[in-house]
Amino acid sequence: MSTPVKTKKLDIFNLFYSGAAVVILIGVIAKLLEWPAQDLLITGGLAIEAIVFGVSAVKFVDVEVKQDVATEATLSKVAEGLGTIAANAKASAGETYINIQTGDNTENASSLSTSSSMNAVVDTSNRLVSEKNVSIEIKNPETAAATVAPVTVQVQAPPMQMPSNAHTLWQLEQLDILSLAKDLFFQPKWDSLSSEEYTILSQIFKRVFDKKLPNKEALQFLLQFPVKLPIPEINKLTIETAHNLDASEIELLCKALTMIGFNSFFENFILEASGETYLIRPKKSGDVQIYGGEDDVVLAHANNFFAKELIVGPQIECLQSSIKLKGQSLLEFFIQKVDIKKEDQLGSLINLLQSQSDDLKKKLWSRFKKIKYNHSTNDGYAYLKLLAQSAISFSNTSIGAQLFNRIIEIQINDKKTITLNDVVNFSAETIYFGAKNEYSVNLKELFVNGELENLGYTQSLIEKLIAENVASKPKLMELFSLDGQDSKKEVFDKLNYHLAKNNTSPSGAQLAFVLLYKQYHNS
Repeated sequence: MSTPVKTKKLDIFNLFYSGAAVVILIGVIAKLLEWPAQDLLITGGLAIEAIVFGVSAVKFVDVEVKQDVATEATLSKVAEGLGTIAANAKASAGETYINIQTGDNTENASSLSTSSSMNAVVDTSNRLVSEKNVSIEIKNPETAAATVAPVTVQVQAPPMQMPSNAHTLWQLEQLDILSLAKDLFFQPKWDSLSSEEYTILSQIFKRVFDKKLPNKEALQFLLQFPVKLPIPEINKLTIETAHNLDASEIELLCKALTMIGFNSFFENFILEASGETYLIRPKKSGDVQIYGGEDDVVLAHANNFFAKELIVGPQIECLQSSIKLKGQSLLEFFIQKVDIKKEDQLGSLINLLQSQSDDLKKKLWSRFKKIKYNHSTNDGYAYLKLLAQSAISFSNTSIGAQLFNRIIEIQINDKKTITLNDVVNFSAETIYFGAKNEYSVNLKELFVNGELENLGYTQSLIEKLIAENVASKPKLMELFSLDGQDSKKEVFDKLNYHLAKNNTSPSGAQLAFVLLYKQYHNS
């Protein structure tokens, strides 16, 4: 090895800095001694010193950059070096070197210096290598053609037993690590899988994702590797074409993804039935995966009305946690997407909501404004019938009745349309007031616009629903608020409702009823 030659070089900046100081000192002396040029000397010295301090403010220092994780470009360069290890590398005297690509021994007195290579140094008895160093030289791949000093990483080789040159941990090619290619996929936590599971998982990744998993024996080496390997991002996996998977392979894939905490598998892929197996394919725009373990009526509704959008997946429990649209959220999806103008779709949805919560049913009812039933032509009866079924299914029947009464209208003729608030159902034709019923008002004098006839239209509609087995008579009477006779208060409220609806002033009898009710409303 040649000895470097030392030479002397003038420090220009130091000369400039010190020279300025000399000028200042002379200027100070001149000032003290009152020389004729004292002002010129001290002013020039201070000006030069100001320039020096300004220039010295800009300073570059050497910073040691620590790289904890090897980049993909670096690993690619390492892989190239590992793949082109010189078989004729020369070793220093008295030591044996094993080429990690071929496993051959080479003895030589010369030192080993090969860019982009790695050799394990062992003693002549092929025992432990704990006191030897492994060197990796990594050149910047962007400037490989230029003259750049290589970065050398020296690590202490861990002590390990090497039974033979043919079977050694450093034979990286045997462990599928020699070539760190782009198709290599590495997840440290999968080391806890059994050998059989890991083998099957490797086959799945190669067949479906075209990614190569290192041998399970190599995982321990990768975990202890001095240079941290970048963990591939599993959300960047892609599929070129569709592939078949059986249930056991899907369960193993679920297990592997759960181990690494990945729960967004169906953001990129779709699983659907294909005969006795399942098909995994890329997710298309608009595809939504749903769980195959939903209730039969839910799956039937999805297949009948949303087959192009909702893809039913396998009924494998481990998939459920990865599927976002499921359970109540799936039912809410149906409610938001329902076309209320399609009788078959609305009927299917009402049917599958029968056993659901009242809150979920109320969300469906919020989609309606008014439903009009024509008493003469029977138009709108199908929708009224469906809504009657839904309202009766409420656990709180009063809520169902209120929602039903709010949106149902009955068209009597071209000029008359009524709601259930227009129906008067008092037990007698005359209403009495006073302690001895000394005051009375006739209903016909209170409701003069045919309001008393509305009860008959409503009762005929109820009989029609009973005939078609929509519900029992007591439930329908309760739904139409006819399960009990109107009280005096309800008659008072309906009278005010009709006066406001017709925008008329009260007649004598109507005014008398109002006054009597206010006087005797507690009777």
